Amino acid sequence: MVTENTTYVRFERKGQRTFTHTISVNDRAATREAIINQVRSHGNGFVPRSDWNAKPYVESGEGRETLALDWEYTKIAIHHAGRSYACGVGAFQLQDVEHEHMDGPIKTAAVGYHYALDCSGTVFEGRDIRFKGANVSKNNTGTIGIVLLENLTSATETVGSFFAKTMNGIPSAQKDAAHVLIKALHDHFNITVLGGHREFPNQASEGKICPGNVGISFVQELRAAFGLSRP
Repeated sequence: MVTENTTYVRFERKGQRTFTHTISVNDRAATREAIINQVRSHGNGFVPRSDWNAKPYVESGEGRETLALDWEYTKIAIHHAGRSYACGVGAFQLQDVEHEHMDGPIKTAAVGYHYALDCSGTVFEGRDIRFKGANVSKNNTGTIGIVLLENLTSATETVGSFFAKTMNGIPSAQKDAAHVLIKALHDHFNITVLGGHREFPNQASEGKICPGNVGISFVQELRAAFGLSRP
């Protein structure tokens, strides 16, 4: 488990000589990179912000969210992109989500999620993990936001919605990527809680159905796999 004062020693042998490297992990940038490398080491694609053309962070403007640092993460919130989304090109979908967050009524400083997973199992960096997310109303501090880029509501939840593109299940590649990413986050932070968006305090009363019934079933699977608690 990573803490602000932890160091570790890596041994590297070259020829007849052994080199030791003392590495401090209180560098948050290094931890961000370690998470990316751990995901990639399992064969999953990882796309940083710069590679999907994320918009620059915006920290000012009337009514806009104030960008804030965060780090002592203990919770993970799972989301779905919503009723107008289906499996597609992850970068384009994430750009659409970013536009909704930054340019819509919410006016966030960046896309609100820390990570996004498309149906092929590619992991995209949303908001840099060093910044507090904007995805769970009044519960963002200490919470890592992950969005699955499709609609995971059940048919009963989408009745009357002309644009609904309901998924009956989650692609296996996307499920596997979620397990890999959550394992990396669990290894680097003291994660004890994992929930679907609507399971967090006050969300259901605000009418949140995210991540849909299909998504909630997957959330329950993830909690059991990692031994985590419900919010």
